[in-house]
Amino acid sequence: MKYLVSIDEGGTKTKFCVSDLDGNILKEHTTGSTNYKSVGIKKTYENINNGFKKILKDLYIDYDDIEYTVFGISGCDSPNDYKIIMDEILKIGINKEKIYLANDAVLAFYAQADSPGLVIVAGTGSIILGIKEDGEIYRVGGWGYNFSDLGSGYDIGRKLLKKVLLYCDECHEYSDLFSCVLDFFGANSFEQLAYMITDINDNVEIANLASLVIDCAEQGDKLAIEILRESSTELSKLAQVILRKISNPMKMDKSEINIVLSGGTLNKTVYVQMLMNNLKTENTDKNLKFISQENQPVYGGIRLAMALANRRVKHG
Repeated sequence: MKYLVSIDEGGTKTKFCVSDLDGNILKEHTTGSTNYKSVGIKKTYENINNGFKKILKDLYIDYDDIEYTVFGISGCDSPNDYKIIMDEILKIGINKEKIYLANDAVLAFYAQADSPGLVIVAGTGSIILGIKEDGEIYRVGGWGYNFSDLGSGYDIGRKLLKKVLLYCDECHEYSDLFSCVLDFFGANSFEQLAYMITDINDNVEIANLASLVIDCAEQGDKLAIEILRESSTELSKLAQVILRKISNPMKMDKSEINIVLSGGTLNKTVYVQMLMNNLKTENTDKNLKFISQENQPVYGGIRLAMALANRRVKHG
């Protein structure tokens, strides 16, 4: 009997999933982070190795019984990233010809849909990946908080804090949203709030403000709506680049294009609606199908492994 393995490598934990060749889930296991940028090369190897040892032992199998393995890797962007990860994986004893490495957003897409399509991930950060019918992958965004990640929770939170600081400097008109920020941080005054904001050194703390902006927008706050409209427009423009790349202009019919919406920021109705409206307006010639992320990305790795094992998807 042969097996398929999917590994969703995250910044805080790594999920292993094993199935038979028909995709029936047989075993799941979770280990620590395997993001080498977060925990280092040594710990990355240890967690991958320990995870494999656990599932092999529990199923009474060895590496020769694995038909295909898909790794979805958080923060894996450059060719050098892939080389570093592959070198560590090969030390474990897996056949290189039966390994596929991809950004973890690819797993998120296949967990919900089939190609062609794209996945828009907007949580703390953001990235958009598009997948053509032949499996070829394109990406935009996701280059880090300081320079990229438009439309993300961090991006929305940063826009809000810039407005708050302008108000503290008497350079922006008052908005009820600012009082919500005051309460959010537990500040006694806007003078104190300004110093609290400049002391923030955690990207996640800034990203958490996105929920505040979305909640206020749903209550009709004009500034909150303005911030979300700007971020959703930027995100939709990035998605538009990918749509052009994966669309087949030779097809006369309006073939369905799946758009998977993933990440905590896109769980909020008003922001998602803005994004979808933008994309619908810009793509009246296309049949867009929007799908919310419900299944765990690790299951997408199993679906992709099934396709790769049958050589139905291009192996990058």
